[in-house]
Amino acid sequence: MSIPNNVTNPSFKGVYKVTMPNVNNIKDEKEKQAATETIINTLVMGSNLSVAEPRVEKGNDVSIYFKVNDKNDQVFENGFKNILAECNRVFNTDMAKKVYYKKVDNAEYDKADKIQ
Repeated sequence: MSIPNNVTNPSFKGVYKVTMPNVNNIKDEKEKQAATETIINTLVMGSNLSVAEPRVEKGNDVSIYFKVNDKNDQVFENGFKNILAECNRVFNTDMAKKVYYKKVDNAEYDKADKIQ
């Protein structure tokens, strides 16, 4: 069986849900700075790797959804680990307890609000 040359492979997409605290609710100034730095760097990286518009879910914590091509999953995961490690080093705190990700399905992404 041969595959026609004009057929392209589909680009599969994984959805990452990055949950983070609302910085306005953090009282400790050092923790607030660490969270802000982690969140900004994660938003920039996630937006750059995202193949669709990031989405948001607001509550006590905030979750941002990034849709990433499967081929870039490792790039996203390693980048996120590096961001956490650097913020932990600079601010001497453990951001992994406050900012974390998990892979979710497309339906959860679709339910989240578009960023305005």
